[in-house]
Amino acid sequence: MHYFHGVNILLTILLIEGDSYLRATIAQALTDAGFGVATASDSAFGVRAMHETCPDMVLLDEEMPPVNGEELCSYISRIFDIPIIVLVSSEQGEAPARFLEMGADACLAKPPNQRMLLARVNSVFRRYRRDCDHTSLGGVELDTEKHQVNVGDRTIDLTPTEFRLLNCLALNSKRLVPYSELAIAVWGREKISSNCIKFYAHSLRRKLGNNGRRPFELLNGRGVGFRFVKQKTEVINHERY
Repeated sequence: MHYFHGVNILLTILLIEGDSYLRATIAQALTDAGFGVATASDSAFGVRAMHETCPDMVLLDEEMPPVNGEELCSYISRIFDIPIIVLVSSEQGEAPARFLEMGADACLAKPPNQRMLLARVNSVFRRYRRDCDHTSLGGVELDTEKHQVNVGDRTIDLTPTEFRLLNCLALNSKRLVPYSELAIAVWGREKISSNCIKFYAHSLRRKLGNNGRRPFELLNGRGVGFRFVKQKTEVINHERY
């Protein structure tokens, strides 16, 4: 357990590492130090785990197929307001500078010394702490810990896939989320048909509506993706599903 602002809480770190031995070694070191640990073996599962676990920090390998580490680091830093530490082959050279430019908070040479790993993690946590268990937007309350959604005084029963889709769109409400990003975040793979995504968006609108009224819309930019908006007045040049 770790203390922040006088409160004893369990902080969760998402470790995205392709090497199974290194992943197990680092995960054990973090667990022994009192952190909660979630792991992913590639970038697709890593993005999906971001939405499922809502971690307090991401520990990321610089090489993460099918998406390279820099693209994944940039995506996470744009979408999630949490610290990122990147494991690099060397702390010298251009790689650390590129990752810092992409939004990383720190870089650490791999395989990391356990003492240095924990020192760097604790140092970044001291500078950057955010509680992300709850998202509130457009009259919708999402509790990622309980996987529960409330609209006003109603608790909505959603499937795991519906919850991941709604959570992804709510977290990205300021922009249109492309189908490809939704596919990775919700299903953990790149190729999901747009018709499948539209089907789940339609299901969400039906379940969260109250006699046809809701304080938000799920808008489909033609052939591009979906966007969560708070007011129906924003429905311009979009299709509703």
